[in-house]
Amino acid sequence: MWHFMIPGPARRRDRTLALAGILRSALLVQNIARNGEQPGDLLAPCIHSILALDSPDIREALGNIQSLRQALALLCPLLQRGPANAQEAELLRYAMAMNSLSKRLVKNVAAVQRVQEGIQQAQRQVQHFGDNTQSSVIAGLAQTYTEAIGTLRPRIIVSGDSRFLSDPDDAARIRTLLLSGIRAAVLWRQAGGHIPGSLLERRSLCQEAEELLAHTG
Repeated sequence: MWHFMIPGPARRRDRTLALAGILRSALLVQNIARNGEQPGDLLAPCIHSILALDSPDIREALGNIQSLRQALALLCPLLQRGPANAQEAELLRYAMAMNSLSKRLVKNVAAVQRVQEGIQQAQRQVQHFGDNTQSSVIAGLAQTYTEAIGTLRPRIIVSGDSRFLSDPDDAARIRTLLLSGIRAAVLWRQAGGHIPGSLLERRSLCQEAEELLAHTG
C-alpha cells in the first residue's frame, strides 16, 4: 500500500552515492572532533563536491568513488538495522541534521546567495593556488558555512574533544565538511530522495552500495 512513496529506479544509483556523500562528511567530522584525525586525501573530494555547482553528474560532483568506500560500506548496515552503537547513532544524527538543513537552505534566498558567493570566492582561490585544500580556501568555506548555514535551525551540534573543537584549523575543517555534507544532501533530494522513500527502498539502495563497492575495490 506504500508503493507510491517508493522512488522509482531511475537515479537510484545517484541517490545511493549522495547518501554516501552525506555519511562521508559525517564520518570525517566525527574523526576530527573526537580524535583529531585529519581527513587527508578525503578532504579534496569533499571540497570538490562543494565547488562543483554546475556539474550535472552526481558521481563527478562527489569526487572519486574510492573516497566514498567507507561510507558505502556503512550505508547498508545503517539502513537495514539502524545504529548499533553510540558512534553510529552520532553519525546518523549528523546525517539527519545535514539533510534537514539542506531542505531549509534551498528555501532561504539570502542563505543560498551567501553560499553561492562563498563558493565563487573559493573557486577563484583554487584557480590561483591550484589546490582546493589550501588553508585560505578552507577558511573561506568555513566562514561561508557560519554566515549562511549557521543562521538556520536546527544547528548541528558537533560533539568531541574540546582540544580539537577549539582549534581554529580543525573547526574550519569541520565546518567545511558539514557544508560538503549539506551539498550531498541537496544532490540527494535533486535525485528524488526523501526519508520515507529511503526506508522503503533500502534493500535496493543496499544492492547499489554493494555493487559500487565491488567495482571500487
